[in-house]
This record gives sequence, structure tokens and C-alpha cells, in this order.
Amino acid sequence: MEGRRLIRARYAGLCAAAALLFSPRPAACGIFPVNAFSDDARGLTSAGFLKVPPSARFAALGGAGLALNGTDSLALNPAGTRLAAAGASASASYNSLPAGGSRAALAFSRYSSAGTFSAGLIYNGYDAGERLDAAGSGSGAGFAAYDSAYSAGWAGRYGRLDLGLALKYIRCRLDDETGSAGALDGGLAYRPPYPSVTEFALAFRNLGTPLKLGSEAAPLPFEMDAGLKWKYAPDLNLLFEGRLPADHSPYLAAAGELFLPFSAASGLSLRSGLNFRNYDDHGFMGAFAAGFGLKLGGFSLDYAFNPYGELGAAHRMTAGWAWGGAAAAAPRRPVLPPGRPLAAVAPFYAGPGVTATEAEVVRGLVESELVRTGRFTAADRSRADMVLAEKEQEYSGLSFDESAAALARRAGAALAVSGSVRRDGEGYLITVRLLDPAGGGLIAAETARAGGDYLFREASRAAAAALASR
Repeated sequence: MEGRRLIRARYAGLCAAAALLFSPRPAACGIFPVNAFSDDARGLTSAGFLKVPPSARFAALGGAGLALNGTDSLALNPAGTRLAAAGASASASYNSLPAGGSRAALAFSRYSSAGTFSAGLIYNGYDAGERLDAAGSGSGAGFAAYDSAYSAGWAGRYGRLDLGLALKYIRCRLDDETGSAGALDGGLAYRPPYPSVTEFALAFRNLGTPLKLGSEAAPLPFEMDAGLKWKYAPDLNLLFEGRLPADHSPYLAAAGELFLPFSAASGLSLRSGLNFRNYDDHGFMGAFAAGFGLKLGGFSLDYAFNPYGELGAAHRMTAGWAWGGAAAAAPRRPVLPPGRPLAAVAPFYAGPGVTATEAEVVRGLVESELVRTGRFTAADRSRADMVLAEKEQEYSGLSFDESAAALARRAGAALAVSGSVRRDGEGYLITVRLLDPAGGGLIAAETARAGGDYLFREASRAAAAALASR
């Protein structure tokens, strides 16, 4: 018995070195620990590897991402796994963790008429070291220590809501003792129609039976989350989230994700975030996270760097692949159609310091100036707006460029026009983008500056003339 106690003590010490990721000691049996949802409950839950989803994308965002989409959302918010079109998606993650630990994960999603069905696996391995005898000396023999979780999920859309549920089977092993538990994850994401720039999400994770290992049992690390995604600019998302974990006091997370497009189906994402769960223990470097993502058609590769102060750092990578449906179509290089193509001008994005009325004024001026060049014909605005209103649910969750392309397709236009108006210390910056409605690919983009609102027409004329000369 004494040797077994020493094994437990050594195992707990290894986990404490990565306390941000693992729970070092069990607690009393129950769905929630004693003094739940406060710092007094720290260390009183089991299966601590479930606290941080393995996805490198979410790790680079400081754990934020409740309102984002992707197969790897299965471990964060099952509602995010919903696929919008027929096809399938898969991801594989590997995490190199402090104290010699590592974690691997797989996730798969498949579209069907009844919703998106997903499956996932997380395996958490420890560098547990050698077995100790009763005197505390090494025996030269190692012992097994690992955690695993198996998930099956579903996600679907109801109106403007994405809903998702996932069932999990959790199994842990320490030496010759094993324990298991079942849990339920669930969530929703509210995605209002364009031109709204905000989305909201709610989720809960790890609601289930206590995990018993030998004679000891402890609750799972239950957590409730709420988040907001704000499309600050067409290619920049800002994320703000609040967390309520059963074994910690409530905390906040904030992050940003900037997408730099290479083409219609490829680009580079830059990410960074702050997760204040660990700020009191490890300062800024315990809260900071950063990373990047590369997307090439249906293939994606993400990396995250998470420093934990004196404990070291975690490196995480996720590779993903989407195929079938829209993902199977090979991207083509969009070109400006010949003649006088019909162009549908979508509502312009009102950036910082710009009112919706000003953005609408610029939209009208750009439309009229494009027609004045003799190179374009404008789609019937009243018809286009009517189509957009009738199909608003279909466009929920799309970016501004995607919504402009969808509008042009419904209006029967050969070109989509998307734009934005921003204000800075030098005045207004107007950006106009010509898009291919078939795939939303960028054909051309021009910017023009207006020192004041009285120069909107002059700036619109300059941008239209530059696009007409392409």
C-alpha cells in the first residue's frame, strides 16, 4: 500500500507541473466539487485534460472561439461543427505540453440532411517515470498513466440558431487502476443575418458523472461559457468570452483573428489572445497566447504557442482537411467579365467612426459612379434588396464578401461589389472590391481617401474609374 501511495504522490507531482492543463488531486464525489465556481474548489476535479480543447486554433486565441466554426469545435462548442453544405471535414491535433506530457486528438464531421454528425478522440499521455518502492527508491520499472475521451456529436440549424450536442466517454488509468465516466456537452450559436457584425454563443462542457479511480472519486471539470464574435472589419474578428468553471472563480478571455487572403480559397490567419484564468498565478505570460493558420483550399494547418511562465510552454499543431460539396470544386482565377457586366452592389461595411447612413451614402455614390464609367451596369437595387431580405437566413454567418457574392447570384448579376468605409485621423478611407459571384473570389480592389464627407463623391469617382480601367 505504501508503494502505491508513493506512486500516486509522484504522479500528482508531475501533473502539478502542468497544473494549467491537468487536475493534480481528486476531490469528494459529486457532480460539482465543494465550494464550486470559486477558487476554493481548485484542484478538486478530475480529468483536467478536458479543460483545454486540443485545437491549435482555439489555443492561439487563448481558449476563445465559442462562435467560430470547424470540426475541431467538437471539444469546445458542438454547435460550431455544423457544415453548411454537403461534404465532410477532419482534423488531427498534437500538443507538446509542459512536464513531458503530450496530447493527440482526432475529429471528423459529416454533413447529412438531418444535420452534421461528428466523432472525436482525445488521448492524453504522461511521462510518469519509474515505479517507486515502499522506501521511495526507483525500481527501474515504469507504470502506465493516461487519459482518453471519445465523443459523438450532432449539430443542426433552427432559424438563426446553430445547436449542437456531444456525448463523451472518459477513461483514465494510473498504474493498475482505471476509472471511467460519461459526460454531455452542448451549445448554441446565434448568427443574425448580414449586415449584422456580431454573433453570440453559449455552451456547457463536461456535465456528467464523477470519475472514480480506485477508491477515490472526483467530479468532472464542468464549465459554462458565453461568448461574442464581433466582425470589427471584413477580415478581422474580435472575440470576447466569459467562463464559469466549477473548479475556479469566473474569468474572461479576449482574442483577435486577422485573415490575410491569398485567393478565393487560401490565406494566412494571425491570432492572439489573453486568457485570464491563470493571470494571478503566472502573470501576463501565463495568460498570453499566439499563433497562426495557413489555409490552402480544403487543407488547413494551425499552430499555437502557449507560455506558462516558469513551467515552460506548450506547442500545439492542428491539420485539417475538408472535401466534398463546395470544398471539392477547384478554385479558379476570377476575371472581370467583358462588355458591360451587371453588377450588384451590396451594403457597405461601416467601420470605426463611420455611421450606417454614411456607409449607405457611399454605397449609392459608388454604384452611380461605376455606371458613369460606361464599363458596368447596375442591378435593380430594389430587387436586390428584396432578394436579400427574403433570403436573410440563408446568408447568416457569412462574411461581407460572401454575402455580396450570394446577393449577386440571387440577383442574376455577373459581378458582386463589396465595400467598406473607415475613418481615421486623415479622414475617410473607402475600399471597393469586385468579386466573382460564383465563388466569391476577388477580381479587383481599389481604395480612395476623402478628407471629409463632402468629398465622398470625388473619392467614389476615383475608385470607380480605377476599377473600370482593369
